[in-house]
Amino acid sequence: MRNFTTTVSMSGVDTDADADAAREAIRSHEVVHLQVANPLDDLRRYYDALVEAIGEPANIDEDFRRGGAPTGERWLEIRYDPDIPDDEAFRYSKNAQPFHTDESYVSSAVGVILFYCVSAAPAGGETVFISGRQLVEELQAARPELFEQLLTTPVTYRKADDFKHRPIIEIADDGTVDLNFNYFCADPDQAPEALALNQAFHDYVERDYPRELVLEVSLEPGESVMWHDDRTLHGRNSFTASEWGDRFIWKTGLIVPVAA
Repeated sequence: MRNFTTTVSMSGVDTDADADAAREAIRSHEVVHLQVANPLDDLRRYYDALVEAIGEPANIDEDFRRGGAPTGERWLEIRYDPDIPDDEAFRYSKNAQPFHTDESYVSSAVGVILFYCVSAAPAGGETVFISGRQLVEELQAARPELFEQLLTTPVTYRKADDFKHRPIIEIADDGTVDLNFNYFCADPDQAPEALALNQAFHDYVERDYPRELVLEVSLEPGESVMWHDDRTLHGRNSFTASEWGDRFIWKTGLIVPVAA
């Protein structure tokens, strides 16, 4: 049984040992908070080396001004920018971000996402997570009809030239939960029942899912969090900010090899 979350202490010095510890933790947990014991002089150099040692990094950066078109760069910037209107991109806003999966529209998904923190918000801005296993248990108990629709109704999520068409929840024979959802990326040109389900699931996770089951991860500069994008939903609490970069995070994705 996969556990929801754990915290791993990283040396910040021995990249190979840090990568071994992170890889072992993410193989058995849905979310892993990586805390670094020693100050890092060069965050980018350390995290480039770390993700390369953990697995196979992906070039996930997108240009939000071109509808999310890929740029070919490894790291995607998430930072507060008061000059960019809130409704243009969540990544530059201080608003709360609804629960979603990052790769809902990515046809060749990598599975694991990693954030590292450059600067923390003055207040708020925690990354929040819902466990896929706990979500399924709650739906089965409280909303069985919605759960059945989520298993059987394909929904299309699209951005730029990429898309994915499948049910929001899939469950493997071994019980592994596989989630695919991003409310704002639902293709508007699809069946009404799919759009209605996208809305119903959004309403459930934002309003009705028990808040006491939501994990909040607050990152300090130099720390990071990694998670299985297809086994969790994640979002963001709103935060206090006034200056450029008051909350500043870099994100990438990676393929983690299966244990031998």
